[in-house]
Amino acid sequence: MYAAPAMTDFVFDPPQRILLGPGPSDVPARVLSALARPTVGYMDRSYTDLLAALQVQLRGLFRTDNTETLTITGPGTAAMEAAIYNVVEAGDRVVCCVHGYFADRMRQMAERCGGDVTVVSADWGKPVDADALKAELARRGGAKLVTVTHGETSTGVRQPVADLSAAAHAHGALMCVDTVASLGGVEFAMDDWDVDIAYTGSQKCLSVPPGISPISFSPRAMDVVRGRKTPCASWFLDLLANLTVWERPNKYHHTGAVNLSYALHEGLRIIEEEGLGERIARVQRTAEAMWAGLEAMGLPLVVDAAHRLPTLTTVRVPDGVDEARVRAELMSGYGIEIAGGLGPFAGKVWRIGLMGASCSARNVLLLLTALEGALTEQGHGVSPRAGAAAASERLNAG
Repeated sequence: MYAAPAMTDFVFDPPQRILLGPGPSDVPARVLSALARPTVGYMDRSYTDLLAALQVQLRGLFRTDNTETLTITGPGTAAMEAAIYNVVEAGDRVVCCVHGYFADRMRQMAERCGGDVTVVSADWGKPVDADALKAELARRGGAKLVTVTHGETSTGVRQPVADLSAAAHAHGALMCVDTVASLGGVEFAMDDWDVDIAYTGSQKCLSVPPGISPISFSPRAMDVVRGRKTPCASWFLDLLANLTVWERPNKYHHTGAVNLSYALHEGLRIIEEEGLGERIARVQRTAEAMWAGLEAMGLPLVVDAAHRLPTLTTVRVPDGVDEARVRAELMSGYGIEIAGGLGPFAGKVWRIGLMGASCSARNVLLLLTALEGALTEQGHGVSPRAGAAAASERLNAG
């Protein structure tokens, strides 16, 4: 016979961390405060007013005039699925540009939709070549959709998008871009680059708790969505149904992420106050200082400077160093979180993020100092204070 357990003595008190991994990033106090504001109903006029304001903010973030710019309730993976499931039907030709773990996730989703999928690949640590995409599209006689990640957090590659988009449109395809690790921290211009579908997550460059994901569809993409032969395979992520929540008068579809919407609005206000261009320049400047410090410590970076993602850096682990032990020591000694590698990079690289509120000169200097200590403890020779000195010099140079 079932006996109810006694009331637990467990009280959750999360530790204070410095989040320098591939996400989430540190959340500013202003955003946490916004999250704690009184919850209203998701049909309340105050909430629908907030959604209207959010649409204006999100268009500025994506740099688009797209009317169909909104949020998906769920993390970035939900937005990825919404982007693909609303466009791809059984038998549709899809070309996936795969240069890492998350680009391959898009490929898997397109296949689950019944798409006729082919892949244009690049080695991990390299971007996809636009000429290779052109050749594949020509071979296939076009496609309905081309997918790619702009900032690939498994490899630290920033993928040039405009040339891929031009190739896609020359062969009648829509261009879908994952900006989960780049939007708000790296230059991205949806309209200027002629991107049809783009999405991101709240928890990386926007420094908002995870669980709400901005997405935008061009008029060309909306023609495809509205012209489907079959309903979207996902009821929850059906774009046309989700859009009714954002219309005036709005309709009920699912329980809205009310408090996360408050937080997103505040996170976007912080970006607006700094200026999107100024924020992107600050991230680049801070990343370059960290790169200089890492290289001064004799730690090679995986990606060539021309395609290096400033929001996520992959660093090769020196021979003889236990990479997991280094990460554990950074966590236990300094409360710093960085990540290990995925896939072919597992055990071979560290992944260091500089996203949103986590991207600061203070965090870079603390990380380099902590990393020096952890490497020295394992007997890996590092010139004392070389990393911090090189980073400081770059920061002071402006």
